[in-house]
Amino acid sequence: MKNLLLTFLMFVTLNTFSQSSTWIPIVIEDGKDMEYLAFEKNWMSINKALIDAGYRTGWSVWKRTPKEGDDGWAQYYVVVGNNDEKQLSQQEWAPFMQKALGKSQRAISKMMDGSGIVAEARPLQISWVGGTVYAGSSIKPGDKMYFHYMTQQNENFEDLELNVWKPIAEQQIQEGIRKFWGLAKVDNKSENFPGDATHIAFNIMNGDTFAQTQNTTPDWDYKTTQLMGLVQESREMLDAEELTCIYILN
Repeated sequence: MKNLLLTFLMFVTLNTFSQSSTWIPIVIEDGKDMEYLAFEKNWMSINKALIDAGYRTGWSVWKRTPKEGDDGWAQYYVVVGNNDEKQLSQQEWAPFMQKALGKSQRAISKMMDGSGIVAEARPLQISWVGGTVYAGSSIKPGDKMYFHYMTQQNENFEDLELNVWKPIAEQQIQEGIRKFWGLAKVDNKSENFPGDATHIAFNIMNGDTFAQTQNTTPDWDYKTTQLMGLVQESREMLDAEELTCIYILN
């Protein structure tokens, strides 16, 4: 479990396109929400030390809004920014953390131990393909983020997303509907990750506008409608998932 939990330190923040990322759905033991959040608060201290030293670019914990009939799927997602150009080696890890936190190795190991709390982690290693600028105030606890798992169906998928959908998202930013859209490619996935997703699309909206964009028919012109047809043919997209920010460092 401890080796598995070390993978939590392989993330990057949503708007840092130059870095690789890891996206980890977290399944917790039944009834362990309070214990899990206390456990992640320990990780906040650990990641603050790593961010201050330049080894990480950010850290956040998100709670997934459950759906009917999906018991056993992830309840939380952890996002920890990783600086690809500055990383601690295995030999450097223990002395750095002891100095940064002022605690013994035994105390730090206890802080990191999610035994009996975390049932399973399902990491994906991802890299950013592209996206819009981030427009709006910084993310804070209580803010929402939405994402779609996508499976690429043809070689035009990424180009279509960036050249057809991205301009639509940018227009929504100008209209005050959206704060951000981004597309990431799945480079590696753990054996226990279910599904065959090749990409993840991220959405951060203003207020409660995401449901509005999902449940209304867009008023596109003929050309855009035809192009969006090609976009839809280029990938299979699962229904959106909603996350709420619990903790964040950036």
